[in-house]
Amino acid sequence: MNSSRIAACLCIVLLGCSGSSEVPPDNIDLDASTDGSGATDSSVATDTGGPGPDGTATDTATGADAPAADVIAAADGACPGTMVNCGGVCRDLSSDNNACGTCTRSCNALQKCVSGVCSCSSGTTCGGNCVDTTKDPRHCGACGAACPDATAACIDSKCSCPATAKLCGGRCTDVQNDFDNCGDCGRACGDREACIAGACACKPGLTKCGTTCVDTSASAMNCGACGKACATGEICTAGACVKGTMCMGGLRLCNGACVDTRKSATNCGDCGQTCGADEVCVSGKCENFDPAPFCTTCPCACGGRRCCPPLAAGGAALCVDADSCP
Repeated sequence: MNSSRIAACLCIVLLGCSGSSEVPPDNIDLDASTDGSGATDSSVATDTGGPGPDGTATDTATGADAPAADVIAAADGACPGTMVNCGGVCRDLSSDNNACGTCTRSCNALQKCVSGVCSCSSGTTCGGNCVDTTKDPRHCGACGAACPDATAACIDSKCSCPATAKLCGGRCTDVQNDFDNCGDCGRACGDREACIAGACACKPGLTKCGTTCVDTSASAMNCGACGKACATGEICTAGACVKGTMCMGGLRLCNGACVDTRKSATNCGDCGQTCGADEVCVSGKCENFDPAPFCTTCPCACGGRRCCPPLAAGGAALCVDADSCP
């Protein structure tokens, strides 16, 4: 290196040759990355340096890399990551119960979307339905493994008749709840009765007055109690005789009593319309039902009919031909 070049280097190091006092401004972020246009990248993952809830270090994402919510509005039709635009809403088809696998597939109340497939949250999926293969006689032990007798019980995944059952006409029968075979084969209950614990008794809400089951809350001749008749000019409402000739609250006057014809077993839909032994009043209509075979708690094997709570505590659940329960 010649002497002139050595002198130039010394001049730069000592900063005395130029006489300049300029220094870099102290407000420049020397760590910010740019694309050459002066714009900085704000999508930076920042290490918090502290442990997360599980004791491991966590990274906090900011800007464009922040995680999206399960359901967010689609921006200009685009969705982040693997989410899909379903009618203007971004959905995760792998776990969204309202869009499971496809935008149009919804899981029912007993299912959960797992990896894009509607799966049973409990029990087993058989033909798209959630069933308990430990007690369903149509799927006893496995899907499609039906018990040979249509009314046989499935107990612990095996077809059998429980100790409380009897063979009536060659069929396994729940004589504790069957209104055609109540307590024993061939013993049938009356229209206003139900088979409860192996004995025919008045349906819940009715009281035995003499030989007839009566709704004492809406009977002019048995108002509040058997034999308590209302006087002339009075009507029976809610089990009490009151003066008047009109019913309130959507009730209907039937034979001197205010009745809710939407659910009355003796005035179902109309005055004097009594439901049969195998019927319950649902929304003003007598609907057929059968006791669920050897099952007290829904879901039970109802063959596509609605499973409803038992008429009385401890009784069999009901398989009802209706869209709602009584």
